Amino acid sequence: MTRHFWVLVHRYTGLYIAFFLFVAGLSGSVLAFYHELDAWLNPLERVAAQSSPMLDPFTLRERALALNTRGQINSVSLAPREVGAVYTAVIEPLPSSSEDNSPKIIKFNPYTGETIPGQTELAPASSLRFWPLTRQNFLPFIVELHYSLVLGEIGIWLFGIAATLWTVDCFVGFYLTLPPLKKKSPATFPNTINMPNPQRNFWQRWQIAWKIKWRGSNQRRNFDLHRAGGLWTWLMLLVFAWSSVYLNMLEPVYTPIMKQFSELTDFNDYPIADLPRAQYAPAVDFRAAYPIAKQLMHEQAKQKGFTVLAEQKFLYNPLKGLYLYWVVTDRDVSASAGSSLLWLDAESGAFVALYLPTGEKTGDTITNWLGALHMARIGGLPYQILVCLIGLTVAMLSVTGVYLWLKKQQAAFLKHKG
Repeated sequence: MTRHFWVLVHRYTGLYIAFFLFVAGLSGSVLAFYHELDAWLNPLERVAAQSSPMLDPFTLRERALALNTRGQINSVSLAPREVGAVYTAVIEPLPSSSEDNSPKIIKFNPYTGETIPGQTELAPASSLRFWPLTRQNFLPFIVELHYSLVLGEIGIWLFGIAATLWTVDCFVGFYLTLPPLKKKSPATFPNTINMPNPQRNFWQRWQIAWKIKWRGSNQRRNFDLHRAGGLWTWLMLLVFAWSSVYLNMLEPVYTPIMKQFSELTDFNDYPIADLPRAQYAPAVDFRAAYPIAKQLMHEQAKQKGFTVLAEQKFLYNPLKGLYLYWVVTDRDVSASAGSSLLWLDAESGAFVALYLPTGEKTGDTITNWLGALHMARIGGLPYQILVCLIGLTVAMLSVTGVYLWLKKQQAAFLKHKG
């Protein structure tokens, strides 16, 4: 295939993905500081601190369910709570309930268990819940804009296709920055004594692609920004492109390709397939299952040689009839967002499966590193700043790419007209 063919591939692939990458780049530069912005926009609701200890989350869950017997709470946070932070319970309706199917919110005083007046119903799951934009829904809006354009499943797939094309285009674009190989001419080089070093000559010519000439025409400056900007950030662009495929299109694209090169956990039916019918009242109840899960995780830690650093969540999945114990271990890439998981059977309390993010399967290790890099979960503030700058670079590459295409179209039109 000729170089001109790859120029056309780069040009028209870039035109398709430009809008998606522009939106993703700008929104991603904001989301690099998600937790800091969330703490500023939505500070924790608190009550006055008391001398008595805060009630445990299982007790508060049970009090919430006592107020709504037709609902379910299948998730409890085990992360350390800040002093005086109000406990918020989200009650999901049972499918058999004939009442309003909107999730309800109940807030509790963490010391006394008394309810606190406040919002009692979540907005419906549609883009309309983001209008009007408020302090509370601004960041959720940016998140959904980042990966789906707030278009739901259709937007996720459109972004997933764009991410796949972006990954391919990373290699095409890199190839196009390389200088064409010079053809040796016998007339020019009759003997090898005066022939220049081809290796040195290649690197000298490629150096031009890494530089930006700020003086000159706008078209030349935009071309240099597009080419050099892509080269200097190429490795990070590839990381964000491929991790976007993972985050948007896990099953159809990412998993089959990764399985060609490494062992990878496929979460399609992991650890077991869904039950024929959802089980909402398991034999082992929520409170009783928790200490069993802790003991099983302790046993697995001794067998596998890892250390549990902190608890995160305890969940029940009625579609699988399994409890999920979610913790942070020394096998996690990020201590702020662990991915170490243990499942136990809700009918017998027996161990079902353990997932460790690194150290078990190469594909899982790569995937968890990709996710942590994409969402700025490592490296602290310096890496957050880098991710923000990469997001702005992605937006810049999209704009300069479209600008160069428009200039070419304009030149072609004037040539044809003349």
